[in-house]
Amino acid sequence: MKMKKLIAGMAFMLVSYAQAEVVRVDVRPSATAPEIKTADSPHIVLIDSGGGAGDLLLWMPGTLGRPHLGAQLDFPQFAAQQGYRVIILSYITDQAVSGICVGKNLRSNRSCAEDFRRKRIFGDEGFSLIADQPQDAIQYRFVKLLQHLKETRRDENWDQYLNTDGSPRWERIAVGGQSQGGGHAAFIAKTKPVARVIMLSGGWDMSAPAEIADWYVKPSATQPERWFATYHVEEPTANVMAEIYRALQIPAANVGALDKPVRGGKAHGEGLSNSAYQSWWKFALGRAASVSGSP
Repeated sequence: MKMKKLIAGMAFMLVSYAQAEVVRVDVRPSATAPEIKTADSPHIVLIDSGGGAGDLLLWMPGTLGRPHLGAQLDFPQFAAQQGYRVIILSYITDQAVSGICVGKNLRSNRSCAEDFRRKRIFGDEGFSLIADQPQDAIQYRFVKLLQHLKETRRDENWDQYLNTDGSPRWERIAVGGQSQGGGHAAFIAKTKPVARVIMLSGGWDMSAPAEIADWYVKPSATQPERWFATYHVEEPTANVMAEIYRALQIPAANVGALDKPVRGGKAHGEGLSNSAYQSWWKFALGRAASVSGSP
């Protein structure tokens, strides 16, 4: 009898966890640091009202993406329902590597894509093709938001994601994104030892025409088994992304070649918005040991 009650209680906890309410918090970047003036649409923070496991996912939208649009999509909400704290970051998205590092820009600088991402993510100087200021950098905005949440939501222990010097404690943070945002996630994971990286159709940087970017094959600070990536087989750049994922040494079992029928829009967004892939999402988030059946 006691065993039956224990099993019933465990089942109740699992159901309650899966259906936990997700709390949404909107924070303008300028409210975290007045020097931030560009791309000031609110960051969106999704928090499992039940407390969750304390895992944090930094999610970066793709080109022209905005956090309020990302919050309406299935994957970020699903991650929050799985116990993650999700930060959908507001940053400059109206220029992409694939639009800047082409033609003469690519011919004159083989490292164009790497230089672009290093400036947009970390604020490095010396790359003049985008006008991002130091305070526009993804890492700067992310840190300022974490500090803001630490001060305004004191009972949620946001300081666990910051080192004593104020830098992100990357080993406690999962990074992810779709398209351009997925490429940013990969670049961060290459340079910082993150908890996990999730790329949904995550970009296709080049160092020369028909030659994937050199940075993909550089040593990675994040172990291969922590990488997860998808692309849809009907995307025009599917073969390029498959090549990139191999260059990144992502284990084949961690790559989802999505093949379900595309629902009206473009195949490029299927990994982000089609809930038919929830089993793969759960696997990539570390909430399942493996993917059952086809993604």
